[in-house]
Amino acid sequence: MADNKMTREEWLAMLEVDAGAGLENVDLSDRDRAGLILDRVDYEQQLTAITGLLARNKGADKQLEAERREIVAFIKQSSGSAQEHAIDESGENFYAMVYQGAAHSMAALGMIAPMYESMFIQAFESIREVFRKTGVSLPAHARDGIMKSDDFWDCHLVYSEKAKYKTWPDLVEGIMELAAATELTLPDGLESLLEALFSYRNKMFHCGFEWPKNECLRFAKRIEEKNWEGWFDRSEHGEEPWIFYMSDDFIKSCLEMIDKVLDAFGRYCKERLPVVPTPVEGFPFA
Repeated sequence: MADNKMTREEWLAMLEVDAGAGLENVDLSDRDRAGLILDRVDYEQQLTAITGLLARNKGADKQLEAERREIVAFIKQSSGSAQEHAIDESGENFYAMVYQGAAHSMAALGMIAPMYESMFIQAFESIREVFRKTGVSLPAHARDGIMKSDDFWDCHLVYSEKAKYKTWPDLVEGIMELAAATELTLPDGLESLLEALFSYRNKMFHCGFEWPKNECLRFAKRIEEKNWEGWFDRSEHGEEPWIFYMSDDFIKSCLEMIDKVLDAFGRYCKERLPVVPTPVEGFPFA
């Protein structure tokens, strides 16, 4: 995280020294440059904390799985009351796995989704401030129809001609629309990933681990329609969906996409973001 007494230019110079700039064929990375518009976000430390907790949770899941294998093996070679006791223990183990899996999915979701939201909110706030200070105008875009300047720069809102204040709440569409309006090129596949992530967040944060039956059926249908099958696992009651989980592949994809988004921010700072003409107090903008 940047020293809040450094100017934007001083921070760039420090990053270049850290990256070895000045040596032949060495340049500041896009990821480092992302710090210019994420001055309040220590994203490296956040990612370290997130991956650490995910690894510990995965270890706990593997322990329950190992216990289940031992119980099943004992059931197969035992009989009588010992076997009955083991069968009861198997049932307890099964439910522990189901609910621990849901808790760990909620934990992953509760770390990853807010990180995405916070990164985009702060990036757009910083981009807004640069354009304000430089006086550079954005290219024409449909989002120009939004009546209030604060709403234009709010990525929770998307332009809607029919709405009273020309906006409609939709975080994912708002991010994509505001990125287009500011000419910020985002990674391929981001929109679909964010749609899946925040759809799941809305269900989990409002309904908990066990959703009403109609919500389960609707989400299962949406997974099929959106081709999200590889991104979500589920437990079932009978043949009906019961509890949904983020798959390991989806969690991995979310973390890999964060890396791509940071690179995209850095490229934007290098190639598209206007340069503030004079040093200002505070970093990166006054």
